[in-house]
Amino acid sequence: MTMNENIKTLRLQKRLSQEALGELLGVSAQAVSKWEQGITSPDISLLPALAECFGVTIDSLFQGVPKRKYPGYGTERMELYAIYEDENGTDEDFRRAEEAYREVIMTGKANIQDYLDYAALHRIRMYKDRELAMRYYRRALEEGKEQRGDSWFAAHRDLVQYLIALGRTEDAIAESRKWCEEEPNARWTHVYHAQALEGAGRLEEAWKEIEIALTVPDEELGVEWVSTDAGDLCAMLGRYEEAISYWDKVPKDSTSISHLFSKAEMYATMGEKEKAIKQFEEILVWLEEHGYNMELESVYPLQRIEQIKNS
Repeated sequence: MTMNENIKTLRLQKRLSQEALGELLGVSAQAVSKWEQGITSPDISLLPALAECFGVTIDSLFQGVPKRKYPGYGTERMELYAIYEDENGTDEDFRRAEEAYREVIMTGKANIQDYLDYAALHRIRMYKDRELAMRYYRRALEEGKEQRGDSWFAAHRDLVQYLIALGRTEDAIAESRKWCEEEPNARWTHVYHAQALEGAGRLEEAWKEIEIALTVPDEELGVEWVSTDAGDLCAMLGRYEEAISYWDKVPKDSTSISHLFSKAEMYATMGEKEKAIKQFEEILVWLEEHGYNMELESVYPLQRIEQIKNS
């Protein structure tokens, strides 16, 4: 279909006469008639208003009137929303719906229902992304179990943290407990189970799992692998000196410095300002020596140093 044919089809769908459409656009019925006959075309300045009259995107005026999956909806954007909301809605369906709502919002033509729909569209996207994330965590666990590399261990940790972030702490505990049952002598299973229990606020139970992780004869991962988690949990339990002793066991060549941040924040909590500042300064040195973007990475440490000085 040409744009001229689209105008007529859309006008009839809206049950508008040529006169009524002309009044909405500030043109004559004769002008509308000429558009539909292909004698002339609407001025480009009229396209946003024309698309708004029909409840479609400007692109749709040129591309043709899409076949409606849900013809009961009053506008194209509402239909696109419904298509994406369907359980089989795709990323492309989201893109089309998002563009349709964004267009009407950016032109100042949106109503309250449009705002509600636009918010709901992104909420649905969030839920679908959650399902997608879970699917690929499961896939990483399944396909990585033969090689048991760093990414495979990380997938277990990230799955636990993801479930906790979603507020599904009991699911996180059930998952990690299953891993402990499958590999009771593996250090990592008890560490991740401790993290799940910690996420649920069950700190004493979490510490029992850390104690197991510290003592099981695991040949795959050294005991220092547990040190960061052990120190963090001790700090939560108020056992500060013990926490420091564990953080100090983290190898100097570790690629993670989360234990350094934990130590700095703990010193700040204890009121040990000089030690906290010194620790944050050491973090800055570590970041620079390891080639990180200091404009980005130095912001938080510098902010904390200033806050601690002024506290």
